[in-house]
Amino acid sequence: MRKYFLFLVILFFSNKFYAQNSVKVDEIKKNYKIGLESLQQKNYEKAFELFSVGLKKAKINNYKNLIAHGYFNVAIYHQKKKNYLEGVASTKKSFLIFKELNDEEEVYNCYFKLGFFYSTLDQYDKSLENYFAALKIAETNNDESKIAINLEKIGEVYLLTPNLEKAKNNFYKAIEIFTKLDNELHVMFNLTNLGASYQKEGSRNNKPELVEKAIEIFKIGLGKAKKLGEKRSESIFLGNIGSSYRFLIDYEESLRYLFMALPIKLEQERYKSAAHTCNDISETYIEMKDLSKAKEYATKAINYAKGYSLHQERYAYYLMSKIDSELGNYKVSLVNLKKYHQLQDSLFSIDKIANIDNLQIKYETEKKNLKIEAQKSNIALLDAKNKVKNQWLLFGTLGFLLLFTVFVLLKSKNTAKKEKEQQEKFSQDLLQSQEEERTRIARELHDSVGQQLTLIKRKSQNLEQEEITKMTNNALEEVRSISRGLYPALLKELGLTESIEQLVNEYDEQTNLFFSMDIENVNHHFTEITSLNYYRLIQECLTNIVKHAKAKSVIVTIKREEDSIITLISDNGKGFDVNESKKKNSLGLKTIFERIKIMNGNISIDSKLNNGTSFLFSIPVKNES
Repeated sequence: MRKYFLFLVILFFSNKFYAQNSVKVDEIKKNYKIGLESLQQKNYEKAFELFSVGLKKAKINNYKNLIAHGYFNVAIYHQKKKNYLEGVASTKKSFLIFKELNDEEEVYNCYFKLGFFYSTLDQYDKSLENYFAALKIAETNNDESKIAINLEKIGEVYLLTPNLEKAKNNFYKAIEIFTKLDNELHVMFNLTNLGASYQKEGSRNNKPELVEKAIEIFKIGLGKAKKLGEKRSESIFLGNIGSSYRFLIDYEESLRYLFMALPIKLEQERYKSAAHTCNDISETYIEMKDLSKAKEYATKAINYAKGYSLHQERYAYYLMSKIDSELGNYKVSLVNLKKYHQLQDSLFSIDKIANIDNLQIKYETEKKNLKIEAQKSNIALLDAKNKVKNQWLLFGTLGFLLLFTVFVLLKSKNTAKKEKEQQEKFSQDLLQSQEEERTRIARELHDSVGQQLTLIKRKSQNLEQEEITKMTNNALEEVRSISRGLYPALLKELGLTESIEQLVNEYDEQTNLFFSMDIENVNHHFTEITSLNYYRLIQECLTNIVKHAKAKSVIVTIKREEDSIITLISDNGKGFDVNESKKKNSLGLKTIFERIKIMNGNISIDSKLNNGTSFLFSIPVKNES
């Protein structure tokens, strides 16, 4: 009887405990569900609060599956808020728990999410690694839909690197599977990317037939977008077709499609994209020599871009400067060019330091010339007085003057040599102090201004001041962008090779130039200081090309050959007279030569007018033991 009674007691409390646990699990799941619904409604802070409460309860009760889901939901929140590094951290925590629980479906989701985050952070190798891991799981389970979506994402990463052949292959495979699955929406998305691959390849290699192929693909995609009622995609296809026709010098068709794209983007309040289209329209009018229309749409691009896209606003000011220059409004052109540069680097300009260097050299040179002129004047005066003396004294004086002149020339030569060495040391020290000052300012921006803005952002979020939060977040992103421009902090984290690749990709995205690169791993060949100088050298060359070359494509090649790193940077722009630029003491070339000297390297510049420019330089490195 006692055993029976004890069994009933145990059964009662077990059921009660199970019921209590069931209630707790349901509460946590409810938090997660409502949180995800809040994300859909763009009520981000409410979603984060619900996720945090649910995650805390899951941790207290050690519900591992719910803890992992909580971290994954927080990662989705960070994705919506564009806090991508925080998103990576949350997804990794989720991944480790799902891995321990052998939950293959959720492990797949974590791989896929990490692929997205790393791609957005421009860490393309890690992005591909995670997408390929997700693809492997999808292929093991023969899940065609997931196979296709991973092929699509892998293609997008290759399009950014850019490895255009691999990108196209993946897009074609994805289209084939999505067509089989009757998924017209994703077929359309892949047509966008496939067309962009052909457009980029054709423009970069000056092959009109590939751009025509891109237009053909874009038009197929446009038809699907209209059929599906996808206005956003419709405007993207229209804009891409318009920019493609400009490359083919068919300006009427270019404008026709761009003007169809613009109102759709404005209707959807996509002002960043609208600014991009206005810049495209302005460029088309510039090529047509209709400068008044070009100016009108560059102005619209500036207005649309403010607060939405620093890159489009900056490029619009560049177009305005170009237009005013061609109109002969040089003063206004200079004002717009200054605005372009201020947006490019609000705190620091290497040109200012170079100007200071140039003024110092000019002052020293003029001072030296005055000294020599004074010496010549004194010698002439002495010679005139000696003419009244007798012949012997004349010969003696002439002999003395000869010796004096030789002495002065030798001394002047030695002085000039020392001054040259001092000037070179001054320039090198100036570059070094410039880098130190850049690092200091970048650190101050990050540690002081960045932290203050983050605090303001958090407080405004707590007070639900969405407008202030948005403005603060934009300011914070701008501070981070400026800080990265002042000092490439990722140089230590990613290494020299990936930092250069990222630099090239940034120029590729921010300009109308098309860049191709073939870069070997050079991370272990340079010291920290030499790595920074080498990075700045590449940056200076690319900046000169963007500012002056008027090129359409740029090639960057870095190879290791025996005991040297060989670098070739070539463009197909207007070229320049190298000797003339040296005579004029060009600041851009001067900075490049100074950095080459610091690294004990050699440089060769091959440039012909209207036939492009090639920078070839070699930097000595020690053989690895």
